[in-house]
Amino acid sequence: MGRRILVVVCVVAIAVALYLALPRRGRITEQMSYQPRVCEACGHRFDGPSDPIVTACPQCGKRAAVRAQFYQCRDCGESFEAFRTRLADEGATKLDPMKPPKLLHKREGGQWTPSLRSLGPFQCPKCKSANVRPPRPQ
Repeated sequence: MGRRILVVVCVVAIAVALYLALPRRGRITEQMSYQPRVCEACGHRFDGPSDPIVTACPQCGKRAAVRAQFYQCRDCGESFEAFRTRLADEGATKLDPMKPPKLLHKREGGQWTPSLRSLGPFQCPKCKSANVRPPRPQ
């Protein structure tokens, strides 16, 4: 009798672990579906689609809004724009799910580059600490 209970408990534990570990449809949160964007033409900041496709700015109407990546200082807590991201193909209006997108990155006021490493190390603009990372999920 004791072994049967142990087997049932183990099977239930495995089933619960699999249920929690496997991705499910409809589990995209609001934070995952929208990300900060900045218009390169007028500087307007707003939340837009999370994909790296260049979109139209709701303020000026120009197709110049790119995704802004924010980092947070682990020492002082300051949040700042670390870099911007967009597709290498500026004319793209949708992503091809069969191949990874080619991305370009740049710091504000810098040049677009295909390598994130070429942007150099990031540091906090407030305390100059190099202990910076993307914000922790909430």
